[in-house]
Amino acid sequence: MRGLVLGLILTLAAVSFSKSDEDFLRQFKISDKSIAYYEDAVKSESMNAEIKDIKKLYKNAVDEDSRNYLALNKLGYIYRMENHLADAEREYLKSIEINPEGYEAYDLLIELYQADKDFDKVKEYSEILIKKHPNYPEGYYNIAQLYEKSENNSQVIEYYTLALEKYNKYDKENFPDKENVVIENGKLDCIVGIANAYSNQSEFRKSLEKLLLIDPASSNYSDIQRQKYTDIVIDSLTKLYKTNPKSANSYLKTFKNRNILPQNFSLK
Repeated sequence: MRGLVLGLILTLAAVSFSKSDEDFLRQFKISDKSIAYYEDAVKSESMNAEIKDIKKLYKNAVDEDSRNYLALNKLGYIYRMENHLADAEREYLKSIEINPEGYEAYDLLIELYQADKDFDKVKEYSEILIKKHPNYPEGYYNIAQLYEKSENNSQVIEYYTLALEKYNKYDKENFPDKENVVIENGKLDCIVGIANAYSNQSEFRKSLEKLLLIDPASSNYSDIQRQKYTDIVIDSLTKLYKTNPKSANSYLKTFKNRNILPQNFSLK
């Protein structure tokens, strides 16, 4: 689901420089000159400099210190945007080899494999990510998406539920790269995924109860996400109505009161 919402709207600043980035690099004993090149590159991004100039600065950062894994992540992202996918993969794998605990490189590599439809690799690296960072939601989220493709509803529910738990307790100190809006979007995606899986199992009331946990009117969500939410509400209500009209109409009233469905909407 996220691919429809976020896609590649990330800019080069998606792995943006912050004091925490500098702290990570210094803790890793990256050279001062390499860090300086890295900072210059990020500043150049914020000033919309030419990609070739930004790339050169990141290459300089790596040339000064080949262990600058954040610069490698950036280079990989640039290569991906240039459609040089093998080069992007190489940089991400280098970053992981240097810093196996660096969760950002796993995220980037998994996104690359998702775009290339290499789902075996997506699963492999998502499982590694879960093992290394069990409190980070993305590994669980990725595997839930894979189970959606195979329509394994029980596993979809299990992994989206785990991802949702991690999003609800998201640790900004250890995983500082995600903005709050991205975390909130992740929660919505998990809830819609769980609700859809329940609906597929003909557990329509469980689906609707899960959907009531979140308010899609929040400004955090895109029109696409709100539409997905509304679609699964209508689908579950319609299917429940066929077996239990009274219960379906009771839920319908609740969703109308929340302005999720128009007052003139009816079940037939």
